[in-house]
Amino acid sequence: MIVTVSSYKILPERIQEFLEISSELSRESLKENGVLRFDLLQNDGDEGRFLIIEAYESESKRKSHLETPHFVNWRRTVPEMFSQGTTTVYYKPLSPKPEDWKK
Repeated sequence: MIVTVSSYKILPERIQEFLEISSELSRESLKENGVLRFDLLQNDGDEGRFLIIEAYESESKRKSHLETPHFVNWRRTVPEMFSQGTTTVYYKPLSPKPEDWKK
């Protein structure tokens, strides 16, 4: 199992557009086999700051996700919305145990 946490800072004039395309990405990603979580979060004090938290059954499922049409479209579209660099950090879940995660 693998969990990724990605952080984005979006230009003020592009926030609504980022919300729309990222919400679609989340909805479509959750339909994929092996995607356990796909959470889109907006900072409570800075509406241009977002996190995407993803959980996959395996690294191979994560890599398959990167080839889906909805991800390819999202990845091609959003970089021009960024007001600064992005970060992605990979985690291994400790609690709940990976076998206890449910879709």
